Amino acid sequence: MDIEVQGSLVQVADKLVNSVREIMRTARTEEDLRIGFEKVLDPVLKSIGVESEPRYERLSAEAKTIYRGRPDAVHGQVIIEYEKPGAFSSRSAIPHAHEQLIGYMTAEAQARKTDPTGLLNRLVGVGFDGSSIFFVQYPQRKNKMPATIDKALFIRSDLHPFTPECARTLLTYLRALARLPLTAEHLAGRFGPKSKIAPTAVSAFADALEHWGSSRTSVFFNEWKRLFGIVYGEQFTTQQAEEAQELSRLYGVGKETDFQELLFSVHSYFALLMKLIAAELITLKESTFTTSFSYQLTHS
Repeated sequence: MDIEVQGSLVQVADKLVNSVREIMRTARTEEDLRIGFEKVLDPVLKSIGVESEPRYERLSAEAKTIYRGRPDAVHGQVIIEYEKPGAFSSRSAIPHAHEQLIGYMTAEAQARKTDPTGLLNRLVGVGFDGSSIFFVQYPQRKNKMPATIDKALFIRSDLHPFTPECARTLLTYLRALARLPLTAEHLAGRFGPKSKIAPTAVSAFADALEHWGSSRTSVFFNEWKRLFGIVYGEQFTTQQAEEAQELSRLYGVGKETDFQELLFSVHSYFALLMKLIAAELITLKESTFTTSFSYQLTHS
């Protein structure tokens, strides 16, 4: 049974809870619950742009060599361990599911050759029996993470009935999969000078400034030059040619472009990028569940 995914996060969460109630009327086994819930999740994941295919009952190839068990469903950074409907009414089933999730999450992290704890910090384990749910995470620590993963550090949330509030938490985790973590590494890789978009955007800005600049643009550019002249002094106006050429090469801009115009274009690009990211975050919080400010901007 598919659910309509338009609306706010609250509305989609309500629909998800209602769909699970329908599933639970006929579900008798863990497999019944898994199939029914994954079918409901499918349009939700597609609506928020989660492109990665779920990996049912298997770990990554590397993780298989570390852990012999098989998670019921893996959606990127969210690993779901299904149990028989209503199984968590027996308290012994909770630590069992918890241990299973720790094993899956640890295996996925250790399969990564670099920064396994960094990946582990972003993984979320979900224990679900259709009636109740809990979440498992490996906490980030202020100090440097140890080289080995300490299973005692995993944190399990309290067991909660699968209410709209818990459904919102699950949906929030799933929606995060559609976007890169806002770290310097990921931002530089996606939007830095070695990306596809940065040279294209900076070249377009530089060309527009040189050939299509308006009086308003000239005012901004002149004010920018004045402020940078104050900060950098004479060095700013006598920039060495080789440094200008290096910046031109980095962003794929013609060597004939004036250094100050090029630097202004680079700064303008990153200023616009920061504004778009801020608008996207605000939209995610304040608007509908599937809304993306940037997507609407490019398709309006």
